[in-house]
Amino acid sequence: MLSGRRYLGATIDDHNPGLIVKSVRENSPAAKRGLKPGDRLIALNGKSLTQATAKDFKQAIADARNTGQLFMIVSRRNVYIALEMRLEPYTKEQISKIVAAHLAQSHAAASGAH
Repeated sequence: MLSGRRYLGATIDDHNPGLIVKSVRENSPAAKRGLKPGDRLIALNGKSLTQATAKDFKQAIADARNTGQLFMIVSRRNVYIALEMRLEPYTKEQISKIVAAHLAQSHAAASGAH
């Protein structure tokens, strides 16, 4: 299911206009390279994100999946910061947690249907 897929480890929110980092997973590629909750996304791999939606961001990440290379510019407390990071494969532990959560959710839904 998730084998071979790579991730960033950050949750992004629409801020109208633009995008803000809502959360960053511990030990994720985003955390390792210094992305922080509250950062405003300015650009990703040369594409402006100042007027972007979450859908635009997901597409920009999808476009980068071949190389996994991300060059991001963020604004933190009105200071521009350049961050270079790489999408990384999900670990077996992460895949196990995702599958367990999905199975628990599916089981709960099936139990409620009877």
